[in-house]
Amino acid sequence: MNKNSLEKIIYKMLDLKLLEVKREIKNISFNDLYGYLMDVILKKNSVKDLNDISFYIMNIKINKLFEYMNLVEITQKNDTVINDLKSILEG
Repeated sequence: MNKNSLEKIIYKMLDLKLLEVKREIKNISFNDLYGYLMDVILKKNSVKDLNDISFYIMNIKINKLFEYMNLVEITQKNDTVINDLKSILEG
């Protein structure tokens, strides 16, 4: 299988998983799911073939994905503790 066809297959699997996840997390995007796959799953696990990647994608847990999305939102560079404190004190 060439790289282009693998990318298409992985994209379709992520899209399918996104449909399933959207029932629980309404505001999730494809980029959130892709980020979770790259930042969490593939950093911990090695991928040997398409079976491995499909296993990891289809076994993504909703609660772990939600925790990841919250962590990303908290650690964004434009959100700092100082800005949070200012908004609390001003508000």
